[in-house]
Amino acid sequence: MVKQTAMKDEEGKGRCASQPTAFGSHIGLFTAADRDAPKSDVAVLLLNPWGMEEMCTRRFYRILAERFADIGVASLRFDYPGTANSLDDTATERGLSAWSEVIGKAAFELKMLSGARSVIFLGQGIGASLALMQAHCEPSLAAIALLAPVLKGRVYLRELSLFSRLIDDGLGIKPDLRDSAAGSIAGLRMPRAVADDIKAIDLNGLQITSKLPILLAERPGLEGDTTLRDKLEAAGCKLRAIAFAGYDALVSNPLNQDIPDALVDELIDWLQSLPQYPGRSAPPAKKPSSIASVRLGAIRETSVRFGPDDRLYGILCEPTGGPTGVSAVILTTAYDHTAGWARSAVELARELATVGVASLRFDSAGVGDSPPVLARRKQVLYDEAQIADVAIARDYVDSLGGNQRTLLIGRCSGAYVAFRSTVDDPRWDACLIVNPVAFRWRFKGLPKTLKAYLRNVLDLETVRRLWAGEVDIAAVTKNISMRLVDRVAGSLSPVFAPAKPLTQLTRQVHADFHALASRGTQLSIVYTEGDEGQEMFRVNFGAAGEKLSGYPNVNLHLFPDADHNLTPRPARERLIELVKRQALALGDHRRDKRAAHG
Repeated sequence: MVKQTAMKDEEGKGRCASQPTAFGSHIGLFTAADRDAPKSDVAVLLLNPWGMEEMCTRRFYRILAERFADIGVASLRFDYPGTANSLDDTATERGLSAWSEVIGKAAFELKMLSGARSVIFLGQGIGASLALMQAHCEPSLAAIALLAPVLKGRVYLRELSLFSRLIDDGLGIKPDLRDSAAGSIAGLRMPRAVADDIKAIDLNGLQITSKLPILLAERPGLEGDTTLRDKLEAAGCKLRAIAFAGYDALVSNPLNQDIPDALVDELIDWLQSLPQYPGRSAPPAKKPSSIASVRLGAIRETSVRFGPDDRLYGILCEPTGGPTGVSAVILTTAYDHTAGWARSAVELARELATVGVASLRFDSAGVGDSPPVLARRKQVLYDEAQIADVAIARDYVDSLGGNQRTLLIGRCSGAYVAFRSTVDDPRWDACLIVNPVAFRWRFKGLPKTLKAYLRNVLDLETVRRLWAGEVDIAAVTKNISMRLVDRVAGSLSPVFAPAKPLTQLTRQVHADFHALASRGTQLSIVYTEGDEGQEMFRVNFGAAGEKLSGYPNVNLHLFPDADHNLTPRPARERLIELVKRQALALGDHRRDKRAAHG
């Protein structure tokens, strides 16, 4: 059998998003085997890790599903109760048993959709631990892939606590605003009952009775993984142990993650070596639909594909009661996905639904669960091409009918895309942006503040990356030069050559603001205190934003005690209340106009 290697270029061929499916109160994403691929009698159930690791592996799991489809293997991925986009938060009161129960339901759903008689569990982190712990519960289980499993729950929770402190330090979050609950990280709170059950996990003490084929991706230098390997071998499992090359680059930072192509190659080769792989599957007992809905109380969420070739994935969140006629579109950044940083997009969407406002949150191309578009660049941060995806999302919302007023919302790079989209498309009635770094882009790549550049000069890791050729020196030089001009822009004459590009850029920004004012488009700008995005804002609008006075349609809000991502819960709650007020004001404006013409 010829081994199919994972493509190094993620762009590969143009793809549609995975197919939504609903089983019970849960939503899954099913990726069918490619029609032209060899037929297989196995299908893969992907089990998520927790927290920041889940955010970092979202795109990785989508790529795995696509590569498996290339070799004729279907797959299903889903969110545990109380995590990411799951609507079933109350089930977490039962701890890990609720997660285990959904795994069983998802395995059944996968067999129904694929027709495969054999299932493979593939998990990373806590998902890998659950895969091994659930092995005896799934009679059709053919093999297990364990990617960096959690070995001892207590040790894992201590590691999460340390990592959480490091993240909070890096984000500059004040000690009294940090979440110290067990398992919590980057604003994501692990359900207490789940954390209590995780404490009891000890894979080395687990009784292993099954002799299934197992692939173990070990973290380099971790003694516990070696101990688990010895235990699996002693139990008679058909073990393939490999190094998890690229583990740290995958899970350390969602902003700069690298997909471990070598691991994908190993997984594909391992799947093709299984005796069940070349078998013929039965006809599927269930067909996935283009949408999948679940409902909880006054909220209905529908998982959808839309756009050309159904290439974009999103979630509609709608009130089941009387709608206000107002809808919102919530953008992601390039590194989080539809759930948002710390589930902020989920919380916002559901709070809006409680006051009658529908919303669509979606992944633009190459982000989260939406596949990339051919010929677009791999790094989608501050990529103007995303504006086309926003227009497609707006077309989709319009096609649903019933919404007379629409609000566009974005944070960080999503704020930039939201602003540019609102300027380019007069259909938007209002826009709310959080911590925009700029209103027109002139940097190369993602710039840092001058303070950050100076700090990195003395950083040993930066020196190593320079020697390795991993730093774009030309981009850094350009960005530092522009930051220096920005810093002294107020004292430079507009005719001074270095200041001319900045002066022209500021004029263009004001032209954009004039265009929005002439349309009556409402614009709310939120900055957290000390956010680096204010550096460019001050260049455009003055140290205190005094130049905004000429735009009655613009409101500026300053949030204290928050980082760039609005990680502390009080900051997220404050944003939710602001968005709700703006959305409801749009509805009031529509009613006022109707009454005036009545």
